[in-house]
Amino acid sequence: MTHEGKICLGLRTFCSVNLFIMNRLLPALLVICCTHAWAQTTSDCDGAIVLCGDVYSETEASFNTGDVYEYTGACNAFLEQSSIWYTFTVYEDGLLSFVLDPLDPVDDYDWGLFDITEGGCAGIGATLGVISPEVGCNSYGEFGTNGPTGISTANGGTGNTNGPGNANGPPFNADLPVTEGSTYALVVMNWSNSLNGYTIDFGQSTAVLYDQEPPVLQSLETDCVLQDFVVTFSEPLVSATVEPVDFVLHAPDGGTAPIQSVVANSAGNTSDSFTLTLPAPLSVSGTYELEITENSLLVEDPCGNAGEGSLERYFEVVFPPVGWDEFEVEICVGEDVRLDPDAVVPQPQDNLVEYVWTHDALGSSEPDTVSFNDELVVQEPGLYHVSMTTNPPCFEAEGSFWVVEKTCSVLIPNVVSPYSSSGVNDRFYIPGLQVFPNASIQIFNRWGNLVYENDRYDLSDGWNPKAEGASSGVYHYILRLPELPVPLVLSDGNGGDMPYTGGAPAVFEGALHVVD
Repeated sequence: MTHEGKICLGLRTFCSVNLFIMNRLLPALLVICCTHAWAQTTSDCDGAIVLCGDVYSETEASFNTGDVYEYTGACNAFLEQSSIWYTFTVYEDGLLSFVLDPLDPVDDYDWGLFDITEGGCAGIGATLGVISPEVGCNSYGEFGTNGPTGISTANGGTGNTNGPGNANGPPFNADLPVTEGSTYALVVMNWSNSLNGYTIDFGQSTAVLYDQEPPVLQSLETDCVLQDFVVTFSEPLVSATVEPVDFVLHAPDGGTAPIQSVVANSAGNTSDSFTLTLPAPLSVSGTYELEITENSLLVEDPCGNAGEGSLERYFEVVFPPVGWDEFEVEICVGEDVRLDPDAVVPQPQDNLVEYVWTHDALGSSEPDTVSFNDELVVQEPGLYHVSMTTNPPCFEAEGSFWVVEKTCSVLIPNVVSPYSSSGVNDRFYIPGLQVFPNASIQIFNRWGNLVYENDRYDLSDGWNPKAEGASSGVYHYILRLPELPVPLVLSDGNGGDMPYTGGAPAVFEGALHVVD
């Protein structure tokens, strides 16, 4: 202890006598003496000692209030003096009872008990948010011999709060019913500032209060990088017992990924969540298994129960989609075009990607959402925007298509080769015909026999002579366009265009050569 600590200790001893008197005579008066020169973690609720057996012995009494001056119960007039905090969880319903017995019966120990199941330590004394209610308090004391205190109906205990002084109830409270899963924080305060300690005996309790279950892996989560993994256990572990060698990550290919580091995700001595970091991100999608190794005797909860078990999780390696600036696409009036992000910039394969397409038509007030597919077929001009987000939502990218409409010429071919192996020009298809509704065609052989007829050739992908069993030779066609909703321009196939100046219906006849 430093010299400053000795001075502070002397001041605390002096102040504690006055506080002792004022706590009994003027409980509404709050007096705080001497800022502590050092801190003990166990003097704060967040650093509470976990109780793991019926009897706990405290051989060195505290002279601290820790880093945080905390609420200790109404019977203690909200004062904290030379405190040590304890915590325990109920594992089976029953009655809670304990006897706090000073090693020196003259010493005066007071205590407060809080249900921190929902609100944690932060909820003790809180008036807003999630509250950790006070469920027991006893500040009985008198000059001379004080003796044991605690919760014990067998020792004459009554009520849930007693004190201050000897005129406000006995030194013991009545047994407290507790339920499985509830967690409590007990603060014991050394009002005598004695160097002697005490024992706490929970042996009279009918409830099971101590953890006898091994901690097990409960969840394994990661981010999009697949290098940092957050593992959560069924209960807090002693952080100092958790090391990289205590884990191994089995890969889908049978190999293992070593753990480079482990960091507790909670302050203090215990945590139920740890971040495991690999030397490099995972590079293969598949099912991985995190296992506590045979070194698990080092992975312990505060009661010494060793961690065990394994956990399987599927992890998807995700690559970011690739965005681009505005890309111009020309379409003929009345035709459609397929907008494909992969045709603009090659996209990563085997990615799970969610698409959202919007269309900003010329003069529109705001874009309309038009599709959620990976590609989009459109007929209208305007700005088409696509956002691509991976699933899980690790990465996103955007791109735009500026679709420009133009008047296209109609090309009537005069040769097709359906019997060649190239797969090119094997149909009598007329580009640009789609904008002229109800276009019809008749095809005759050289003997004048009708071999093919279609009243909606504008919707057709063309005549396939091979599929129709037509032999090579010269055929005669008659193409009729009963409607001319847009200007008709005829192409000669050599880059030259000739506007059609006639009216509807437009009728074109010509020879078609089918070659091998």
